[in-house]
Amino acid sequence: MAKKEVKQTKEVKKSKEVKKNKESFWKSFTGFFKSVWYEIKKVNWPTRPELIQHTSVVLGIVLIMTAIVWVIDFGIGSILSLII
Repeated sequence: MAKKEVKQTKEVKKSKEVKKNKESFWKSFTGFFKSVWYEIKKVNWPTRPELIQHTSVVLGIVLIMTAIVWVIDFGIGSILSLII
């Protein structure tokens, strides 16, 4: 009879541990997203004019770099075609 009681107490402990782990998982899971939301609120988002200005600067630099690479590629291709 004592073995059965020991076995039952072990099962009760295990079920309590599983329940505790599930609760702690959900607490940490929801806590993570709460902290992410809090951090997003602290972000200093750019205004529309700033966004347009920064986007145009990036696109301008990309176009300039594309032109530079195209000129270099065209020059090296021409030199190689003369050699071959």
